[in-house]
Amino acid sequence: MRPMRAAPSRPSSAPPPFSLVPLDVRHAPAMAAVLADPALYRFTGGEPPGAEALAARYARQLAGPGEPGVAWVNLLVRTEEGGAFAGYVQATGRRGEEAELAWVVGTAWQGRGLAKAAARALADRLAAAAGVRRLTAYVHPEHAASEAVAHALGLRPDGSARDGERRWAGPAPVSPVRTAAP
Repeated sequence: MRPMRAAPSRPSSAPPPFSLVPLDVRHAPAMAAVLADPALYRFTGGEPPGAEALAARYARQLAGPGEPGVAWVNLLVRTEEGGAFAGYVQATGRRGEEAELAWVVGTAWQGRGLAKAAARALADRLAAAAGVRRLTAYVHPEHAASEAVAHALGLRPDGSARDGERRWAGPAPVSPVRTAAP
């Protein structure tokens, strides 16, 4: 699978150009560095994973969910500026139905719109390639940056929660593939 690339030209307020790269165990050491800041875990809990723990997690993710009809999409965000990894986006869902999204951008890359752009690229891909019609995300109620990402995706809090995080939901982007005349 070829990496998905963002548009090369951008206004100064746009995020840096990036690619979404399929998850691979060999990327664990580089991603461990991206995920090393304890501040990333303020709202989600836990602590930064070491390279070995991250490689084991990636191996489990690459094996898939083991539930018929459910798919995982795990993509790393790689900047075009030097090819550095900056974070990841993930989705769990069923083809043609709903996908739950998650995103993490390393602290060195935060504040540039990269999480919004990468999450949007994933949402667009899910709508076009898998016919996903609805998106959800769980966001800690004090995590303003992640709420901004969910809002930018067109998601809104729906009143439900899980593990102290509010559920945000909304329609997936309209894909030309889904709406094209036969």
